[in-house]
Amino acid sequence: MKVKTTKMGKDGISVKIEGAGHTLANVLRETLWDDKTVTSAAYEKKHPYLGHPNLMIKGKNPEKSLKDAVKRTQDMFSEFRTEFEKAVK
Repeated sequence: MKVKTTKMGKDGISVKIEGAGHTLANVLRETLWDDKTVTSAAYEKKHPYLGHPNLMIKGKNPEKSLKDAVKRTQDMFSEFRTEFEKAVK
């Protein structure tokens, strides 16, 4: 998976997530909305099977918000994995 910044501005950033689909982009978008400094978070993927999602974030510090969202997402999935493993034993 590769992450490329495609647009960077004073209060916004656009990031292409190569090798990912709707699932990761949607989880990150939802997590970004929990950040009070984010004013807008959305993604687009022009074709369901081709291309890569493009995540757009606007806010006070969109780069930091994205890094924080990735960390929170990792923590959430780690917790899910632990709970899932307990449940299937």
